[in-house]
Amino acid sequence: MRSPSKLLSLTAGLALALSLAPFDVPGVNAATVSADAKQKFIASVVSPAQKAQRTYGVPASVSIAQAIVASDWGTSSVAKKATNYFDTRCSASMTAKQFAALADAQVGKPYVLGAEAAISNSDPSKFDCSELVEWLYGRSGNRITDLAAAQYNSTKKVTGSPKVGDLVFLRNNPARSNGIGHVAVLTKKLSNGDWRIIEARGRAYGVVRSTLSYWKKRSYYAGLRRQTKFVLAGSDGVSASAASSFQSGCVSVSGTTYSNYTSVTNSFAAHAVAVAKDSAYSAARSVINDIPAYVKAVAKVEQPKKAADYADELTKLIDTYDLRDYDVVPFSLVLDSGDSGANVTATQYLLGAAGYTVATTGKYDSATVLAVKKFQKAKGLESDGEAGPITLTSLTTKISAGAQGSSVSALHTLLKANGYVAASSSSYTTDTAAAVKDFQADAGRPVTGAADDNTWAALFMTLKAATPKVSGKAVVGQTLTASAGTWGPGSVSLSYQWYRGAKAVDGATKATYALTVADAGSTLSVEVTGIKRLYTTTVRTSAATAAVPLLNLSTTPTPKLTGKAAVGQTLSASAGTWAPAPVTLAYQWYRGATKIDGATKATYTVTDDDAGFALKVAVSGTKTGYNAVTRTSAASSTVPKLLTGDTPTITGTAKVGSTLTAKPGAWTPASVTLSYQWYAGTKPIKGATKATTLVHATEAGQTITVRVTGRASGYTTVTKASAATAAVAKGTLSPKTPKLKGTRKSGHTLTVDGGNWGPGAVKLSYQWYRGSSAIKGATKTKYKLTSKDKGKSVSVRVTGRKTGYDSQSKTIAVTIAK
Repeated sequence: MRSPSKLLSLTAGLALALSLAPFDVPGVNAATVSADAKQKFIASVVSPAQKAQRTYGVPASVSIAQAIVASDWGTSSVAKKATNYFDTRCSASMTAKQFAALADAQVGKPYVLGAEAAISNSDPSKFDCSELVEWLYGRSGNRITDLAAAQYNSTKKVTGSPKVGDLVFLRNNPARSNGIGHVAVLTKKLSNGDWRIIEARGRAYGVVRSTLSYWKKRSYYAGLRRQTKFVLAGSDGVSASAASSFQSGCVSVSGTTYSNYTSVTNSFAAHAVAVAKDSAYSAARSVINDIPAYVKAVAKVEQPKKAADYADELTKLIDTYDLRDYDVVPFSLVLDSGDSGANVTATQYLLGAAGYTVATTGKYDSATVLAVKKFQKAKGLESDGEAGPITLTSLTTKISAGAQGSSVSALHTLLKANGYVAASSSSYTTDTAAAVKDFQADAGRPVTGAADDNTWAALFMTLKAATPKVSGKAVVGQTLTASAGTWGPGSVSLSYQWYRGAKAVDGATKATYALTVADAGSTLSVEVTGIKRLYTTTVRTSAATAAVPLLNLSTTPTPKLTGKAAVGQTLSASAGTWAPAPVTLAYQWYRGATKIDGATKATYTVTDDDAGFALKVAVSGTKTGYNAVTRTSAASSTVPKLLTGDTPTITGTAKVGSTLTAKPGAWTPASVTLSYQWYAGTKPIKGATKATTLVHATEAGQTITVRVTGRASGYTTVTKASAATAAVAKGTLSPKTPKLKGTRKSGHTLTVDGGNWGPGAVKLSYQWYRGSSAIKGATKTKYKLTSKDKGKSVSVRVTGRKTGYDSQSKTIAVTIAK
């Protein structure tokens, strides 16, 4: 049987009036409390905790643990001053607005002197003045005595601003010691600053409205007084809570107002009634018999900021001090003539085990009544023939693995009736122990596998429950409806939790459930939990629906490829727009019909392995609740095959004016067409596109390479680059020997002819010398001899220069006549 899994739904921002003090782990005084004092404290609170559990169903183990933490083992100031073991804030059952509305609702009712109105009576028919006040106070969770004079004496004079609930008194009865003869109550501040008063004025008036200003004008006005313990919710840090009925005023500790209790029992009862009735604990109530879940739920209410730490501390205390031993299962079942079912069958088996054999018919017939009477008489019990708590408790004994007999059959009967797998035999097998453990876990009992008194009581007190059924079409957009069936006895509070497969659906806690896309592909079931005070929380789960069909994506375009299908090039896949958004897309590239490992992105760079194949991409769209769809692009053109060729080499001297020749080596296929491009450094040489190239002067100092490109139909064009030459050396000029003309005498002019240098055009320059000294300014082809040249050797040096070539010089000399 699946253990109940509840969703905790807390009232936002509300921690009630309970346990609001900041929580620290461990308690501030815990280390100073002796082990003996701790055991004494536990012993002192067991009875109040068990009483609260029997009355309100709050586990005693958790209450005790909470009292330990909140009161620091009873040593805290709040515990000592206010007998408050849970740091319960001062609480009220009404707000000021609700109090005023309640008082207003009594207007018009008759005045009857001496009228009595029980606090439990929600609509008395008559009042006198003090009874109206006493009734209004009592209904709001406050207490005040009867009689106007006594009410005057129990209140104090108001020194500040009036408040709702303050009392107004009149001195119109001289017979009383204080002269007080009439009382009324303030209920609302009016827009003009005055205050509304509700009073039972007299026979002629009944219950009426008046104002404070009216009363103050009366000569017998006795003043405005306040019950110091009177509290209403919504002011002074006071919250509304069912716990207010147990408090006796409020106590301020370190600036915080706490509830004051007259006994430990009232402190535990106040905490328990708040859990049982206040709205913030609705989630905790739904798992009140599942101790671990209940601890977590209570922690979220009372310590929302440190819920996990608080829950861990409570669990640690429960385990360390075996506090679950103090938990009791309220046992209120009475089986009588005419009853039937598993509880009756189990009782008949137990009677047989006790020696009072009766047929196990499952019907509480006359034979069963007689057997019960005999058993009761033998045990000294009231012999009424009814199997009530005392009789049933007397019939049950603790049994565990290895036991035999009718008691085991009784146990099996109750386990099966509650949906737990167990054998039909009278032997307590390992299967029996496993089923008992499952039940104990679900019922919030210590998981021992042995059937003790509390386990028997919890089994007998399980609600009568039906297996829920689910109707409706299990299709997204449709609504499923849970039919819980008949539960009992009497009125049972039912809660719902829908499951998607084995997982609870967040927030799906109503009798109907609208299927969403998230449900597609899953089965749905509903778990119905029955809760009734004093009964074991019972869970029943419906059969699962058929799997909710997956939806279809509305738009699934075929992807398109862009880019060139060639080695080294990149192809891109355009998936298009898929709907309904968002749709998760995944990519897979294919080489022909074969997946390309690792090619799972929207782009793909073509490799050598792809040569000779067409490429395509498959795009898969996935979305929760929808059928997955894969769309495949059209294939690319076939990736051309690669040519193969040797690395080219260069022959010739890398020198300006020289011719270099490219040797391409061997290429395949034979039909390959080769083209050339020469480079100087990294730049292509313009026009150098043949197998040979002349080294130009502009390339001097640079290295030369050649790239050979092979092309063939059906193949990818391939380019191979040669190694670089050495840096290009300068070229060598071809000089000519100069010739001189003219008379070699002073006053005559000599002319030099430098000749035609090569290769190509070479720029010539000139310098004339007298002996070994250069003649200043004599730098042209003509030189006029002077007297200084007589008898001297006159020469001219012709120098040839050209870019990319080493410069060279030629000299010719003649002797000048004296």
